[in-house]
Amino acid sequence: MRLALFLVGFFVRQIKAARFRSPRGTRLLVFFLVVTLGLSVWMGYQALDAARSHRRTVDGVLTQYAGLAILEFTKRIEENIGDIQRWTFDDIPWSLDRRRPNPIVMENDFHDVIRRQRCRCATLRETAWFFRADLRDTVVVTAPDTIPTAEKLHLAREISRHRESNRRSSDGLITLAADSIFSTPRVAIYFVSGSRRSGEAMAYGVVADASGFQDLISGWLSEGPLLPTMATPPQRNDSLLQVSVIGPGEVTLFRSPGLFPGEFPSKDTLNADFGSLVVGASIREEAAGSLIIGGLPRQRVPLLLALIALTLGVGSAALFQIRREHQLARMRDDFVSSVSHEFRTPLTQIQVFADLLDSGRLETDEKRRWSTGVIKREARRLSHLVANILHFSPSRRAPISSGAVEEIHLSSALEETTEAFLPLAEARTAKIRVQSDPEQHVLANRSDLHRIFANLLDNALKYGPVGQAVEVEATSADGVVRISVEDEGPGIAPEERERVFDPYFRLEQDSNGTVQGSGIGLALVAELSSILKGRVWVEEGERGGARFVVELPKAPDRASASSPVSVEEG
Repeated sequence: MRLALFLVGFFVRQIKAARFRSPRGTRLLVFFLVVTLGLSVWMGYQALDAARSHRRTVDGVLTQYAGLAILEFTKRIEENIGDIQRWTFDDIPWSLDRRRPNPIVMENDFHDVIRRQRCRCATLRETAWFFRADLRDTVVVTAPDTIPTAEKLHLAREISRHRESNRRSSDGLITLAADSIFSTPRVAIYFVSGSRRSGEAMAYGVVADASGFQDLISGWLSEGPLLPTMATPPQRNDSLLQVSVIGPGEVTLFRSPGLFPGEFPSKDTLNADFGSLVVGASIREEAAGSLIIGGLPRQRVPLLLALIALTLGVGSAALFQIRREHQLARMRDDFVSSVSHEFRTPLTQIQVFADLLDSGRLETDEKRRWSTGVIKREARRLSHLVANILHFSPSRRAPISSGAVEEIHLSSALEETTEAFLPLAEARTAKIRVQSDPEQHVLANRSDLHRIFANLLDNALKYGPVGQAVEVEATSADGVVRISVEDEGPGIAPEERERVFDPYFRLEQDSNGTVQGSGIGLALVAELSSILKGRVWVEEGERGGARFVVELPKAPDRASASSPVSVEEG
């Protein structure tokens, strides 16, 4: 549920982040996207809840099966421990009339009992030792007689304590945890003779390592099915169940092989006569399918998460496209507004001075020449702007070249373009200074080179201050020619120097200022430079303004200035 709320919240935040005024159709689309996501999350939650409910039901059934197995297994354990006690201590009562039985008598009977159990029980046989203990004065006799005195006394005290808490039977079983006396956990099975009337209390029994009972109890587990045969096909108990037998002090007598859950769902505790052993059982995960019709419920979380993620991805993609659509629409409106403003200014100038010429108000030849010069200058600006738009529009669909490249004398090309911009420079009382090696030649298309240089000059004159000096410099290095155009304007921040070449992008300071622009001039420069196998970048100028640098291939020295060179289209 928390995941669902997080995804819904994330999607809502994305919608709020859009911050656009959308038409009715767009708002309807966003509404359906939100509804679709909400339905996906709700359906996923319902499926998860159904899976959890199914799992709880299955776990309950499996716990009941484990409980049935425990009832049968505890009964089997009690019967077998009872047999061991009865057969091991069978000779004790009749021999009491003549003498106190020696522990060796029990040793023979105990090994005979193990053989009856059909268990090799090598560890149990090797670690077993036998005792006779007078509980009144804690005198303990063992076979073999090499058992340390501390262990004998500790054993006698534990039997006395256990007998005090359980006087219902003369037989008993106790577990002895590993401590400073016993290096390994032990199990003691004993028989006590005597009574309160006689004042005697003699304990006879066998002690062995707890690990020695693993094989013995494993044989008991395999004696027959612990679950009803109608509920499961014939299988070994250890294939269906995981079982443990634990004594007080966390002494482990038996544990099924394989992995175990942290806690057994079903447990039962034997009475004190059998050492208060705790028997735990659970159904193995891999065997649960044979007990439950339809098996365990499949884990649907990854699939549901993938479904929700896919829905969120589709919704986010749709939202992104909507935002992109509105951004493009806004950019289109800004572009149309900027271009309209740029068109309006020269058109107004041309109309005003054309009306003056037509009305005959300009009386002198000097005024008429000046008016004609203004009309030519503004007409050139219009031609430059229209050329940019016409060239840029098809280049957005597919980059194209204006034609084959040729070896061009760079100084002549720069002077030709500079002369075309002198009227605009004079109108802003600006100067254009050109420094170029007269022997430099570049491989380029003449029309493309003119557009690149014209856009850079137009940009420098437009955004630089009145009365500035625009520096144009051409240098050669490593087989390329670098043409730089530097103005005295406010410059461009480092974080925006890459974006200025994006179509329709304008600096915030320019968008909010009085200088109008279409946002395609520098994008066209970058496009044409790439087509001519060159590149362009912007850096900080020496006078604080912006310096735009265009790098183009240099013509080989042996090439003729008039011979055309064919290159691949960029």
